[in-house]
Amino acid sequence: MKNQLFAKTNRLEWITVGIDLLFVILYIVGFLYFFGIVELPMLNDTTIDLANLDQNYVYQTFLGELESPQLNGIISLLVIFMTVSVPLLVIHFKKVKNIIIYEVSPGFAATKFFYGVINLLSLNPFSAALRFYNTFVALQLAKGYGFKGFLKSIGPWLKKVTAKKVQEEDNEDDEDTLLLKKNIRRQTAVHATRMTLTYFFLIVMAVFIIIPFYWMIVTSLKDFYDSTVNPNPSIFIGLQDMQWVNYKAVLQELNFGVYIKNTLIVAFFSTIGTIITTIFASYAFAKLEFKGRETIFSIMIMTMMIPGELYIITNFITVSKNGFGWIGGGAVTDTYFLAMIVPFMTSISYIFFLRQNFKQIPESLYKAARVDGCSDFKYLTRVMIPIASPTIFTITILNVIGSWNAFIWPRLITAVGGTEGQNYWLISVALRDANFNLPGGDRIMYNLQIAASALVTVPLILVFFTFRKYIMNGIGRSGTKG
Repeated sequence: MKNQLFAKTNRLEWITVGIDLLFVILYIVGFLYFFGIVELPMLNDTTIDLANLDQNYVYQTFLGELESPQLNGIISLLVIFMTVSVPLLVIHFKKVKNIIIYEVSPGFAATKFFYGVINLLSLNPFSAALRFYNTFVALQLAKGYGFKGFLKSIGPWLKKVTAKKVQEEDNEDDEDTLLLKKNIRRQTAVHATRMTLTYFFLIVMAVFIIIPFYWMIVTSLKDFYDSTVNPNPSIFIGLQDMQWVNYKAVLQELNFGVYIKNTLIVAFFSTIGTIITTIFASYAFAKLEFKGRETIFSIMIMTMMIPGELYIITNFITVSKNGFGWIGGGAVTDTYFLAMIVPFMTSISYIFFLRQNFKQIPESLYKAARVDGCSDFKYLTRVMIPIASPTIFTITILNVIGSWNAFIWPRLITAVGGTEGQNYWLISVALRDANFNLPGGDRIMYNLQIAASALVTVPLILVFFTFRKYIMNGIGRSGTKG
């Protein structure tokens, strides 16, 4: 019977996860649709009025006619739903995939009910209904009764609690019992006070950390007056007052969509190159015996003490017209990407981390593989890489983050190209050099500038919180003595 109930609750949860995935897709499609129809106000046929992006328009949508505040409210709700639903979808998928029958408990059922309430608030009634029903299926598996039994158990439970309280009041405790209860209450009070102060301190520190990010998001959604001119800027803004048109102006008018594409291209190819060179170099220094191996590796480690800025001159000469000719001197424009990618397709620190991880793998595995006729390349791909995959994954994430944040080298390379080089700006360079001034004046449009900053910052935050466990595990594994 219990196995049947467990199979039923598991099946219901898989169906619910599928519905959650469908609604996440609907949220994303809805956001792209409504964000795509946002209009930018025009001063004339070619110039966008960036100072008055909050103008009211009437949009024809499948929901009927919507004014700008209503459209902003819908987009804001969809963003909130995505922010809540995507992490919960990942959590639910992991739990359903790994759940076993012994983990089903009344607390497990209560968690399903709580998630059902969240589904209801995110306008997902189908998942909410299934989770409410599944709550009592799990409760029947854990306690032996369902919804009716739950209602019947409330009365006896209340009577039991009341009777126990009256009995405690009527009992006359002796002196030793009273002293014991007094000590227990004192220890409980001390523990509660310590925990309260600890969590209060953590909450205060968290608030100080979160406030700058919150202020960045809020300011990026304000209009020009509230973000720049208003001497008393508001801390909170309503959903209908959020100006999502700011992000569209940044992506289209200020070309940040192109800069994001450039950054993704550089990050992808530089990461692929870094992973390839790191794996081969780490394997050679960890497992292959050749003359001067330790000396060469020591020299490479010593280069880590040299500031990276000192390599800029030699790298620049290498990629300029006196070297490969990738920049300057009538070079083909597409080679700007080569100049930004190739010099940074290797990293000594990543080679060091992965080598330390490779050295932890027992030498007996390598010798056994060689006896069986396994080549070094097959041993690397079949044994070493799977075992060291957490560290390799960590290197991948850190390299992507480093490419996303790169500034000095991309700025130098694109500066050589002048106006044409601006088409190859990365997002960090564009954030520094793009013109955020009000047309015809010297006042900075902070709402657009901070919206651009959010486009740079928010993806990194999402990547870190998504893969923080893998990043920490990978660094911890590589730090073990090999």
